[in-house]
Amino acid sequence: MSVIATGSAGSTTPTSGPQVTKPKGIGGLTADDFMKLLIAQLKSQDPTDPMKNEDLLNQVSTMRELQANVELSDTLKSILGGQQLTTAASIIGKKVKGTVEGRAVSGIADRAFITDGVAYVGVGSKSIALKDLLSVSEPGLAPAGDPSNGDSTDTAE
Repeated sequence: MSVIATGSAGSTTPTSGPQVTKPKGIGGLTADDFMKLLIAQLKSQDPTDPMKNEDLLNQVSTMRELQANVELSDTLKSILGGQQLTTAASIIGKKVKGTVEGRAVSGIADRAFITDGVAYVGVGSKSIALKDLLSVSEPGLAPAGDPSNGDSTDTAE
């Protein structure tokens, strides 16, 4: 797994963690795997009744469609991760309120990162998932409907 972190200085630092294993089953097959299967099928076919050209072309076409779908899916996941990191990075330096493991946390966001496909902002020693943010405001300004105006960092309420 690759983690990309963005700090308050705006730099990105790739770090590495545990390696993600390849999915099992049909979802884990690559174009090379399909080609090996196709070659094995051609080698073991009956010479008196070979595969028709149409059937062969259909299999190759299906193989290419599957590969294109896998590549598209990977690209979309990458784009989504980039958008989430951009959103999280735009929060750096702002006052945030959110929850971490059911506890309220508030303070100034000082970093942004993605772990396991989930975007987080850091507040002191805490990491708040974007989906768990309750409010974001400029430092020194209370969010709408919130009378508090403190800029504490890493507080559990």
